[in-house]
Amino acid sequence: MATTCFASAGELRLDNGAILPGELVSIGPKNLVWKADRIGDITVAKSDVLDLQTSHRASVRVALHQPPQADCLVEVNNSKWSMDCGAASTQSVAFAQLRSLPPNTGSTGKLAIALDIDRGANPSEELTADLNARWLRPGYRHNVDISTDYEQTNSTTTDDNADANYQYDLLRDNGWYWYGRARYYRDEFEALEQVYAGGGGLGRELTPGDNLTLSIQGGPALMYFYYQNEGWQTEPGGNVRWTAVWHTPWRGIELSHSGDFGWVFSISDGYLFQSKSGITVPLYKGLIAEMRLDYDRSGIEVGDNGDYDLSWVLALGYHW
Repeated sequence: MATTCFASAGELRLDNGAILPGELVSIGPKNLVWKADRIGDITVAKSDVLDLQTSHRASVRVALHQPPQADCLVEVNNSKWSMDCGAASTQSVAFAQLRSLPPNTGSTGKLAIALDIDRGANPSEELTADLNARWLRPGYRHNVDISTDYEQTNSTTTDDNADANYQYDLLRDNGWYWYGRARYYRDEFEALEQVYAGGGGLGRELTPGDNLTLSIQGGPALMYFYYQNEGWQTEPGGNVRWTAVWHTPWRGIELSHSGDFGWVFSISDGYLFQSKSGITVPLYKGLIAEMRLDYDRSGIEVGDNGDYDLSWVLALGYHW
């Protein structure tokens, strides 16, 4: 009787009506491995699981681009999944959301630097640097984004801009989150030469596929800014940000696109649109190569510079 009880400590029920007593072995991005009594290890698609009860802690890998989480206790009730991985746990969610959940703790980031030195009839030096980092904790996360671009041609500054952001996210159910954001922006060749902004709002992350992550957020902001020929002002405004990242199945290559649109309510042409679209190729361990198209557009022309900047960036960096 004792042997029978131990053998049937767990139970897996599929949506086709099959019931398999046994224990959970591991969970991958799309399938799970179940050690069925008298049968042995079998592989089952996670989307076919209706109910799962087990007392055995197993390794769980939510998505291909995320590291596995060890020592997790998993339960499924009527296709609603929940996990307890030591100190970190998730609320009950559907499999469609569970497969897109990031690790509950840890950090990720990328630093890319491009340097262009030209010695000829028109000597120039250009430095472009981008840092994106995220620190994830149970229920909340910290985000830092810093971008700089500096160029001198014939000893004259032709480009000098910086954009630094800090964002705090309070995570909710099904990919929703509340956020608070602080930002500093500078570009002496744009209509909005400098901006200090603070605000918040609502955002959501969703994953249509295992390797595709989408995010969009928006909300009001209070802006203290220097506008061309009008000095420093404080006005309310708004901001919308979005990102899309596809972790392709080809040698870890990653495609990405991000956009940021901010505007001042009281100025009809007081807006700034920025976007970055690129491809990241892993080289060795954490080393990466990145090719990116950066596009910035402001609401008004400044002198003979036009109202937009378009540049190709080829950079080397490190990803963790």
